[in-house]
Amino acid sequence: MHKHEYWTYWRDGSASRAEYGFWAGDSAPALGSHFHDEGQLTLVLAGSRKFEVNNKVIRLDAGQCLYIPAGMPHCSLPHLAAGTRCLNIYYQPAHARHQPVVLDIRQLNAQALDVPALLLQIEEELALMRAGIQAAGSTVCLQEFRNSLESIAVIASASGLSREAFSRKFTRDIGMSPHAYRLVGRLNAARRQLRDGVAVADTATDFGFADQSHFGRHFFRVFGVTPGAYRNSMRRSQTF
Repeated sequence: MHKHEYWTYWRDGSASRAEYGFWAGDSAPALGSHFHDEGQLTLVLAGSRKFEVNNKVIRLDAGQCLYIPAGMPHCSLPHLAAGTRCLNIYYQPAHARHQPVVLDIRQLNAQALDVPALLLQIEEELALMRAGIQAAGSTVCLQEFRNSLESIAVIASASGLSREAFSRKFTRDIGMSPHAYRLVGRLNAARRQLRDGVAVADTATDFGFADQSHFGRHFFRVFGVTPGAYRNSMRRSQTF
């Protein structure tokens, strides 16, 4: 059986308050399609990882970094690579792009990783690139759609579409179904609440999950860690 570790998360003590996630093992876990409210940097320190972003499969080898814009659906694909070590950084870069980009960061192979220096280098790389192509439009503002209490059928009707036509267009443009997009939006909001120390049971109730078990299954499928373990990790300020 191949080694399969869970993700661990923490926040740094700097003013940026970036959030980090780390995974090490031989068989990278598959995570369901999801997005983050922050930009995501995935740094492969050793081994390799595979992702699906914008309907394209992207492989990252040691010394490479993948930038995924905030709000962009993506998923981690199952991938066998012995000795893989991967660091995710969730933050808002000053030079955000609308499309994912792979960067070669050679010093990732160093034993001691200077994260502030690395982020500065990535910022410089992003600044040199032209702004990406605007993401495909939808019939509604995504933020309003996530926060709306109206049913998908009502929103579809207001857009002049049937529920089925609206769902097809939304899925084609965004990469997730309307229901899945709203669910991941709730999970991101729940993650922020757990980060602030709110109890798991209260968070599950606040965001409309039937119970802690229901909440935990969805949270683990997207973030690769249980809500309780994530909340506990946020109570400890660490540095990488």
